[in-house]
Amino acid sequence: MKKVIWGAAALVGIACAVPAQAQYRGDSRPLPPAGATFNQLIPAIAADGRYDTVNHHISREQTAWHVRAALNVAALGCRDEAERETVAAYNAMLGRHRASLAAADTAVKAQYRARYGAGWDSRHDRDMTRVYNFFAQPPAQTGFCRVARDVLAEVGQVRPEAFAAFAADALPRLEAPFTDFYRDYDAWRIADRAWGSRLASLQR
Repeated sequence: MKKVIWGAAALVGIACAVPAQAQYRGDSRPLPPAGATFNQLIPAIAADGRYDTVNHHISREQTAWHVRAALNVAALGCRDEAERETVAAYNAMLGRHRASLAAADTAVKAQYRARYGAGWDSRHDRDMTRVYNFFAQPPAQTGFCRVARDVLAEVGQVRPEAFAAFAADALPRLEAPFTDFYRDYDAWRIADRAWGSRLASLQR
């Protein structure tokens, strides 16, 4: 009987000696959404309540050009059952809206030249790289590819002179999967901080 009592007491002692982290497995650390990393960079929220992305506060011509860039990313990166149709629709858009896209490109470059002077071209190249990288972010690709397919299906019916107006409506839609992900990530940050606080309280 004494041996049994001693054994039970020893088990209690061992349990008390286990670090708090090991005892805390019932409340495991929440994981970032959509397979994102723990240190994902998320844009700040601007004064108007929107995320300050590469598509925030841009000109009408930039909006048209960013739509072209987004759909280019879709044509190159959306590798799914509809990829052939995506590529074909993108190429058709380039042909149908060639004049509108060329005018947007010329206007955007003129805006950069006026704003940045002699170094405008390097600034333009850098910003366009940021645009492509924005639309290529892995956590939002599934939703983005779905929206891009819808936009490509619609743009084939748009009159060339109406492309700029169409782009103004399309860009927020193409951006939405990414800003939705940002909101999910910010919510995860709050949950992760709460988890860390609970864990720290057990270590005191």
